[in-house]
Amino acid sequence: MLTRYMVLGGPVPAALQAALAGVVELVPDGAVPDDDVDGLIVHARPESLAVFRRFRRKGGSLPIFALAEGPVEIGARVQWIRHGADDLLDPATAADTLRRKLKAPLAAETARGDAEKGMYLDRYLRCMHRYVTAREALLLRLGENGLSRYLDCVFLRDQALRASEDAPADAFGQRRGGQREALRWPVTVTEPIDGAGEILNVGADGCACAINVPPGDRLTLALQTGAMSADLHLEVRWQRRVARDRWEFGGLIVKVQIA
Repeated sequence: MLTRYMVLGGPVPAALQAALAGVVELVPDGAVPDDDVDGLIVHARPESLAVFRRFRRKGGSLPIFALAEGPVEIGARVQWIRHGADDLLDPATAADTLRRKLKAPLAAETARGDAEKGMYLDRYLRCMHRYVTAREALLLRLGENGLSRYLDCVFLRDQALRASEDAPADAFGQRRGGQREALRWPVTVTEPIDGAGEILNVGADGCACAINVPPGDRLTLALQTGAMSADLHLEVRWQRRVARDRWEFGGLIVKVQIA
């Protein structure tokens, strides 16, 4: 099912609609019930600011973007964000920005072949299995609140290593070493409910994922490659609903079982 965004305050932009074909379906105002949309795009006109304020006051949590008529200045972008917009989109880059927000491949991206993906996933699972086992042995020596103390230290170390970079760190979706292509590893949710999704990013102690069911506080993900299968047991540290049937979350990996 395609992600569906409703366009308010003007017509559906034809160029943007074409650029997002196969990823995001743009529909005009009133074409479908409000409950059937995953987000909103509002033409950025002065009178549209009231739409954002009214939407946020009602407690609306759907993504809502403003679409400018031309190049975006920083001051204008800040103004729209302050009024409740997730971002003010420049028409020239709007499609790539939305794809990035939705973790969909950019137009210029190429995907790794299945064999290469399997190779990287196998290596990641074996490394995580050894690491989590060693981490648990260390935590036993740290005593009470050992996990919190350890993660605080790891997070501060990561901040020190990345202090000169522009992007802020995410403790459980840290930037991985390879940034050449988007990471999209398929997973199956096995406990406490059944579902499916994909791993979007991995860090030293956890991962960021998207699944089609609410993640809850704990869950187990099953991964299958050509050479092996494994279960990842996760503690969910943050989560957000980004579409009708899509939740993103970051989880601490507490156990790795390889079959």
